[in-house]
Amino acid sequence: AYVHSQQRKDGPTSLILTRQNVDTLKSVPVKTRREGVLKGAYVAKKESGDLKLIIIASGSEVQHAMKAADELGDGVRVVSMPSMDIFDRQSDSYKEEVLPKACTKRVAMEAGVSTMWYKYVGLDGKVVGVDRFGFSAPGDIVMKELGMTADNLISVCKEYM
Repeated sequence: AYVHSQQRKDGPTSLILTRQNVDTLKSVPVKTRREGVLKGAYVAKKESGDLKLIIIASGSEVQHAMKAADELGDGVRVVSMPSMDIFDRQSDSYKEEVLPKACTKRVAMEAGVSTMWYKYVGLDGKVVGVDRFGFSAPGDIVMKELGMTADNLISVCKEYM
């Protein structure tokens, strides 16, 4: 993300940092993360069986998506999407590689407004999001109360599948 912010000459960029305790994505090769961020989205965890479900997340929610995929089984893919705008500018073939149209079962997780995610999950997809504001407490308590946990994501996915 930092490299991209320095290379971009046609518009603004921002680096969003967190004070949360966030798991690092050690299971995703550095090269995959680096190249994927430059394309706006990438496959963070590829399914090892027939693709049944795609979980899309960004930022700190990716850690929950990865845990959920481990629990849900071999037909689940996790897509990290740090920039919708950059992803939307990619070739159709790359977008199809990351989010194949053949897989219509999709769930997104975002600790923010859910509306924008329906573009990627479809009208029948599910979004675990936060469409309200004004809750103040330590971060881990807020996230749990708002359903931003791997356990809640697993529950939503199981119900949906």
